[in-house]
Amino acid sequence: MNVLNTRRNTLRLFGALCLTLATAWLPPAQAAELKEKIANRLTNDLVLQINVQLGPREEMGKGPDGLRLNYPIVGGTFVGKDIDGKPMQGTVVPGGADMSVMREDGVTRINALYRLKTDDGQIIIIDNAGIWRLNESGLAKKAKGLELKDMKETDFYCRTVPAFKTQPGAHVWLNDYIFVGTIDGVSEHEVLISVYRMGGV
Repeated sequence: MNVLNTRRNTLRLFGALCLTLATAWLPPAQAAELKEKIANRLTNDLVLQINVQLGPREEMGKGPDGLRLNYPIVGGTFVGKDIDGKPMQGTVVPGGADMSVMREDGVTRINALYRLKTDDGQIIIIDNAGIWRLNESGLAKKAKGLELKDMKETDFYCRTVPAFKTQPGAHVWLNDYIFVGTIDGVSEHEVLISVYRMGGV
């Protein structure tokens, strides 16, 4: 029995050695290549530009998620085009708000809810959530003592994902797409919201 066990152990060791030698000669695994499967998988088309007028900023104290801020939306105007490329325009209905939260790490979570009224009398609800934060150049300027008013759009990252709710009619297509938005400062109490419809194949 000892001889039999010895032979078995020898065969096991020999098999393990052969497997080790075989795998040692295998070529290294190739890293997967990151590339689009289909060209133009994502595209974007500028469909709305909203000039939003803001009231004085209201600080609502710190919570577990950060400092809560309210930017009242008191009016404004917008221009755009519909799904067929026809022009559309109208006003921003007073009474909306951007209830943002500034986290301890400097990132601000945007949460704006307001209404648009088109020149043809339609009401469009826009629910616009996103992120604002300083990028490397903005952080460098902040470290030098510069304030936000001294910075440009290239000094921060700001992207939103606006969602729309509309009445039945000419603007119902807004319910059926994903949109990405940007926010650019116009003045102390006005921002420009640009909205891009995401398309592709």
